[in-house]
Amino acid sequence: IDVPLPADSPLLDSKRLIASATLNPIDLADGAGETLSMTCIGAALGDFVLVSAPYDLQDLIVTGYVQSSDTVEIRVQNENNGANVNLASGTWKVMVFKV
Repeated sequence: IDVPLPADSPLLDSKRLIASATLNPIDLADGAGETLSMTCIGAALGDFVLVSAPYDLQDLIVTGYVQSSDTVEIRVQNENNGANVNLASGTWKVMVFKV
């Protein structure tokens, strides 16, 4: 039986969560990175995380993972051989797959 979820629910279904947050990564020199945190209610250690950025990442490497219960971290790393990258503030999204 499918049960409709409230519009503000982080659950897409019993196995997927979605969350978003406005994040503003720092100006990243080549070889530098930053870790950003966001809340995703229901996320747990061992769950899978997909990250969606609101703009072109300009060859940055982005990784998402569950840091602790209800907390997802996004690691943004610049490994583009010389150039600084300064991303604007934007609404990042994550989808968490429950295991």
